[in-house]
Amino acid sequence: MSNRIYTAAAALLLMGLVLACTIPVYFASAPDAEENVVYVEITSTPEEAEDAAETSTETNEDAMVSVNLDGAWTIWQGTEQQQLDSNFLQKGFDLIANAATGDGHSIMFSGKISSDGNTVNGTWESTNGTSGNFMMEMHDSLNSFAGNLGGGVPFCGTRLGSARPNPCLK
Repeated sequence: MSNRIYTAAAALLLMGLVLACTIPVYFASAPDAEENVVYVEITSTPEEAEDAAETSTETNEDAMVSVNLDGAWTIWQGTEQQQLDSNFLQKGFDLIANAATGDGHSIMFSGKISSDGNTVNGTWESTNGTSGNFMMEMHDSLNSFAGNLGGGVPFCGTRLGSARPNPCLK
């Protein structure tokens, strides 16, 4: 009987081997650890962040402007102190004005009002191709100013029909 047991065990083992060779067996490695992917949304670059900080400072300054120069002004400019009518437009600390010179040309002024509201510095440009810097120093009433174009050319102005400042050159 023991031969029969050995023969039956050998037959079972052989049958197991034959079956094992015909059944597909997969050897899988341990599963990879799942990667955690974090998505980051970029909302600004460093340059944009600096620009935003500057803009917020300007916005705060806009709220603290101590003068209002908007409106009609009479200005005198040049060595012959040519009289021109102009409209000043102020937005925060920015000031622009345009004046027709009477010879078919005009002058555009673009400046920044100082934080104390006493001076305006900027650039001017004429449609005849000339340009330069200007400076305005406001008088106490804020209804007139004396200044210069390019450092040495008279430039002054008034509003509300006031007389021309004397001296015009500052």
